[in-house]
Amino acid sequence: MSQPTRVGLTIGSTTRLNEFDFSKISISLERDLAPAENSLDGFQGIHALLSKALVELQVGPKTQQTSNQTPRVETSKPPTLTVETVRERLTKWLPDLEILNGFDGFAVKPKRYLGDIWKDVNDVMRSLGGKWQKGLKPADGSWRIPK
Repeated sequence: MSQPTRVGLTIGSTTRLNEFDFSKISISLERDLAPAENSLDGFQGIHALLSKALVELQVGPKTQQTSNQTPRVETSKPPTLTVETVRERLTKWLPDLEILNGFDGFAVKPKRYLGDIWKDVNDVMRSLGGKWQKGLKPADGSWRIPK
């Protein structure tokens, strides 16, 4: 008795989420063909099934829609926060601040004691999503803003 013919396929999709992150979906399926079944037909059947499944994984399962609605694919926007944006928001205090552009965000720290001005800087940093990180010494702390 001979082994049945087996056909299989793996398909996938990669979506860029932002500058450094990607989302990858990969699915595969194998099956044995019936003795009289054409291998190309079996392959095309697997391809159709996997393609449909991949679309559902990306968009979500079909929901009942009215005829004028089209399914929307949700995509992540690339980050819009840049070092220029941070500098723009802190323009009037720039001579007194050090802004470092890191891999996953920005660090902002004062170059000198800023007195009452520091309150205004803190408000801007919070509006940009910043979090204060303490250093070993009080003067070593800095604001961290994620990209």
